[in-house]
Amino acid sequence: MAEYLRCRQLYAVERKDRVGRAAAIAGVVATLATIVVSVFGALLSLAVSLIVQLVICFVMLVLVVAAVRFYRSPPEIESWREDAEAERRTARALERLTRAGYTVLHDRSLAGSASNIDHLVIGPSGPWLVETDAHRGPFRQNRAGLWAGRVPLQPMIEMVAWMGTEITDQLAAELPEGWQVTVQPVVAFSRAAPPHGLAVFDDVVLLPVAGVADYILTAGVLLKPLDVAMLVDAAERVFPSYPVNGPAQTWPARSRLRGLLRR
Repeated sequence: MAEYLRCRQLYAVERKDRVGRAAAIAGVVATLATIVVSVFGALLSLAVSLIVQLVICFVMLVLVVAAVRFYRSPPEIESWREDAEAERRTARALERLTRAGYTVLHDRSLAGSASNIDHLVIGPSGPWLVETDAHRGPFRQNRAGLWAGRVPLQPMIEMVAWMGTEITDQLAAELPEGWQVTVQPVVAFSRAAPPHGLAVFDDVVLLPVAGVADYILTAGVLLKPLDVAMLVDAAERVFPSYPVNGPAQTWPARSRLRGLLRR
């Protein structure tokens, strides 16, 4: 969700920078349209009033087309919006975990990544990374890996597995000596259902959004309430809220790749 908001803000700033150029181009096109219509009207011996009406119509058409092209959201923004809507559905599905002693942290920054942690769930069954995927099915598997429709899922799954490892390492570094913690990565599909409703690839659990909370609840009890509180405290320190405002940061190539894979 935070990624979508940041993308929208950056696009709005970029669009403001293009206002003058867009207005100049629209003015030039409208002027050329006026000249062309006037010349053809004169050659066809049209009445002056008709020529004026045609000129006005063409100019209005140019301005409308320019406005539509300038103000419509580009495809990549719409893709981010769909992802944001999918994340909202996942967040709503995870809400009931709070009644069972879980804490859900949304939109958290991950050091070394240009993107964000969608949801970090911490409770009696341990810590869980929940990433949302909005691709449509059907699922199929071949030698090239797992696919949702025509979209290969292997790169995304590998990236989520990497994130789980990173979160585990960063949490372990913040906890007292002797603590052992392993974050379980999960991909929640908002518009597709994994084979048989559940699948595991590269230690990443694939589930429909509606099944994530139940899966976490039935995973057993591994942590005491005090351990959960300590883990939540460490996670809030290590993974601050993902900043919506501010300039974009530069990160390693693998982090930039993750941003592209989310689209």
